[in-house]
Amino acid sequence: MRIFLSALLIVMMLSIACSTADATPTTESTATTVTSKAIPTTVAPTPTTPAENLYKPIVSTATPTPTATPVAIVDALGQQLSFETSPSRIVTLSPTATEMLYLVGGEAVGRDRASNYPEAAQGLPDVGSGYNPSVETLIGMKPDLVIIEALTQARLAPTLAASGITVMAVKIESVEDIYENVTIIGEVIGKQDAAATAITSIKTRLSTITGEDKSILMLISDADQNLYAAKPESYTGLIANVLGMENKAAGLPDAGPFPGFTSMTTEAILIANPDVIVTITPAPKPAPRLSESLRFIPPFAGLKAIQQNAVIEGDLALFLQAPGPRLVDAVEALKNGITG
Repeated sequence: MRIFLSALLIVMMLSIACSTADATPTTESTATTVTSKAIPTTVAPTPTTPAENLYKPIVSTATPTPTATPVAIVDALGQQLSFETSPSRIVTLSPTATEMLYLVGGEAVGRDRASNYPEAAQGLPDVGSGYNPSVETLIGMKPDLVIIEALTQARLAPTLAASGITVMAVKIESVEDIYENVTIIGEVIGKQDAAATAITSIKTRLSTITGEDKSILMLISDADQNLYAAKPESYTGLIANVLGMENKAAGLPDAGPFPGFTSMTTEAILIANPDVIVTITPAPKPAPRLSESLRFIPPFAGLKAIQQNAVIEGDLALFLQAPGPRLVDAVEALKNGITG
């Protein structure tokens, strides 16, 4: 009898509990699952800090975020590439690639020997020259992406691809190339916002630079002291193009060891007689600067640029070795050199 009464009491208590539960309103979850997709950024955000402070490499310590769906891009060699996740072990084989990657907040695990900007890249192990890298060393870094420069390193793509390495190419032949390639790298590594901010900064800075209605020759010398001038089609020539300057080397044939340059004799320079001369000295100091050496060539004493003290020594990296987003730095340096 005692067991029966205990069982009856339990049944009554369960009945009361169920009645209470039925009287309580049920709240259904309205949370929506959002699938993240890498979408090319077409509208850059308005900068909230001064433009001069925006253009700095954004070094991120965060682990790249895997993409929810593949990111598909077409690189500077016309290759169609798809990435299931954001690459986390990237090797850059040119200053162009290195500077673009770090500009948008990416990081590399290896680089070519010439990539020494930004400072964060200087401590990376290198694979040797970008023209003849050690493939064995590169493979040992176990990269999931290698970024090359399309105009000078296209021949490396098949060799690296044959080793099972994904290769992406970038290039800089115009200002628009900077915007396009920075955007693509931002998409690939999941840093679209940082890429858009960097592009906004470059556009803002360039928009404040007024043009120059002057003629120009941009000269470099080789080991034998021969002189060559940058044509408008070269990256060096692009710097003057942005300022709207008349390039006296336009239309001349390519010649010499520097792509996009033409050979200039003393007579040709005298005939050109530009308003401004930019010199680039490949040899490191204490080798004399080309801007000073020109003044000791007797026929050049009558050149307008020398008479008006309009000979500017261009930084080797900015004006020749590192085609890339620091184009804006080079344009500002040229403008400041002209206006004094």
